[in-house]
Amino acid sequence: MPDCGHYVKRVASARTVVGTALRGCAGRVAALLLLIALLGGILPGLAQEVSIKVLVNDDPISDYDIDQRERFLAITTQQQPSPALKKQATDMLIDERLQLQQGRKLGATADEADVTKVLEGMAEKNNLSVDGLATALGKAGVNIKTLKDRVKAQIVWQDAVGRKFRREVQIADSDIDKAMSEAGEGDAGATENALQLRQVKFEIPAGADQRTIAARLAAAELMRARFGSCAELAKGVSGASVKTLQDQKPTSLAQPARLLVTNAKVGQMTPPMISQAAVELYAVCGKRSFKGDDAARQTAQRKLMNQELALRAERLLRDVRAEAFIEYR
Repeated sequence: MPDCGHYVKRVASARTVVGTALRGCAGRVAALLLLIALLGGILPGLAQEVSIKVLVNDDPISDYDIDQRERFLAITTQQQPSPALKKQATDMLIDERLQLQQGRKLGATADEADVTKVLEGMAEKNNLSVDGLATALGKAGVNIKTLKDRVKAQIVWQDAVGRKFRREVQIADSDIDKAMSEAGEGDAGATENALQLRQVKFEIPAGADQRTIAARLAAAELMRARFGSCAELAKGVSGASVKTLQDQKPTSLAQPARLLVTNAKVGQMTPPMISQAAVELYAVCGKRSFKGDDAARQTAQRKLMNQELALRAERLLRDVRAEAFIEYR
């Protein structure tokens, strides 16, 4: 079954990994709907006594859970129920329990609205409402809660992986250049320059006299004379505001700031400039050059980020499973 979690876009900032899995999920659901008429008679719902078959760190998985997941897999993968498919269903449920447990440790959650949004997208691909999808699944003996549980686990896992690794994963410009080159986009566009700047502004009150302006200019000159590194500015500047400008294009700055930052070396600060509302200085914290338009580079960066997060997610789940207490009954 495709990993539906790659299509979940949380409203919160850290929850966004873009992929093609949701279209795959929708396709599976389409196949599911076509097969329901045939499989409805083969997989009738039977009342049965529920018993615990697996404990995952004391989190139970019942025979009903396994039966439901096996039925769902039989429909979506067009396979016949079998011991191998039952094992696949059991392993999938174990992984999901571990993902949810890890998510709780990292504060990752999935709201009902998040789950519903994914289900609505899947149902829409098949010209159905969520209720219609639930009815179609029910005719094949599958409770829609089975699909909801799967989607919820993927949302939580995606959020958990992002919380744990996103700050650690850094995609270098050279990796983006390589990816774009391999995709035939490496020579697209002219060479661009980008600067990492810290803008320091000593505000000038409206209607300020020359004495006040001179005092602000003197404070800026003194700060520039004492400037040692960009790291110092992260602590703030007394009497001034500090703003970090990442990947700033020189062309976006007005003159004379554009000329001054272009000519400054990394680690240097420009002389003070008097604007209408402030005395401004720029610390040049980094420079880089690249080819390709911003949109293409951002797309390549997101793809590389998602690939790296997927690898780390796989390793994390493997480690979590190795450390888990799993009891089969």
